[in-house]
Amino acid sequence: MAETKKKVSSTTWIVLSMVLGVIAGFVIGEPMTQVKFIGDIFFHLVQMGIIPFVMCTIIEAVGALDAKALSGYGLKGIAWFAGSSLLAAGIGLVLAVIIQPGAGIAAASAAVDYEASNVTFQDTISGFFGSNIVSSMSEGSMVQCIVFAIALGLACSAWRRAHDNECLVYDVCSQLSKLILNIIRGVMKIAPIGIFCYVGAMIGSLGLAVLIPVAMYLLVMLIAVVIMFAIWIALVSVRCHYNPVKLIQKMWPMSALALGTISSAVTLPTALEDTKSKLGADPEIADLLMALGMPLNSNGAAIHLAVTALTIAQIYGVAFGPGELVYVWVISFLLSLANAVSPGASLVSMTMIVPQLGLPMESIAIFAGLEYPTGALRTILNVDGDVYTCLMVSASEGKLHPEVFNGEEKAA
Repeated sequence: MAETKKKVSSTTWIVLSMVLGVIAGFVIGEPMTQVKFIGDIFFHLVQMGIIPFVMCTIIEAVGALDAKALSGYGLKGIAWFAGSSLLAAGIGLVLAVIIQPGAGIAAASAAVDYEASNVTFQDTISGFFGSNIVSSMSEGSMVQCIVFAIALGLACSAWRRAHDNECLVYDVCSQLSKLILNIIRGVMKIAPIGIFCYVGAMIGSLGLAVLIPVAMYLLVMLIAVVIMFAIWIALVSVRCHYNPVKLIQKMWPMSALALGTISSAVTLPTALEDTKSKLGADPEIADLLMALGMPLNSNGAAIHLAVTALTIAQIYGVAFGPGELVYVWVISFLLSLANAVSPGASLVSMTMIVPQLGLPMESIAIFAGLEYPTGALRTILNVDGDVYTCLMVSASEGKLHPEVFNGEEKAA
């Protein structure tokens, strides 16, 4: 019987294409810029459905909230999700501003024509709300589209509660998000070609110096994730009276699975079981919040988007003012709600945020081969953040079971 050949993963192909693009750009030089249009086509195909995909995904996630989720401990869990993701995006933003992972690449400063505007805090906040959703979609104003999607999602949730969980708009958005995701997955099959052309063109134009920020970029992400973990563990240890070392030990199986699979969906069954049977969270609270956390809680994705946006801006010599930094902070948080579950998810996420900041699309290519390290950092924080939220809400509701955590009693 012939031995079955192991299929090469899409991530491996993307990494290989990036390496070959670097080599081709270095060897061939300036002529490689002539193939950049192929990369343009690839990113245009990814972008063409991004706005409706993000909106439908958020409408589906918010519209699925039932009465239990919108009151009591469900609302507490959502508040923890929102607060922690905002904090995570802020930590990533501050570290990127302080460490400047993309600074010092002088050759890149002329590659983008960006005019810094004097945007006030008031202008930034008012800019989150559009007066015409059709205009907001056509102009690609992502934050305005997300605000509208959240409002429509809440309306769908209320409608479904009043009409036996039936809502045509919700069903259409749910199916449309899945169909667009299938398109994105199809487009991602040609990602290696687009990445090769973009990386080759960038290296041919700017030289190998543009690779220097990559290591600093990963370092900043790692530091941000560690800080966020330290905050979470401190909060849970104090509020739940748990031993932090024991907490880390009991969460290691799910954390290791998250690191290995870089998939919150694959990790969910293990995380849900351990949250109830090893950590002492209330089963009813865990069942609800772990499911809600999949679409609504993305601490790791928020850090990834904020750090990526500022690193790219620094590579191209773009300086953001206070108002623009607030915009980056908020849009990183909001876009983390629509974190794509597809091959090359980080690539799709970067495609969402980079155009919103007026930065060049070719900048994304240099980070495309980092799917595994960035995905691992994002996923472990996303998964563990859901668990910490379950513990905090269980404690606040008086339904925590420390005897289960301490091994004195088995979970019901």
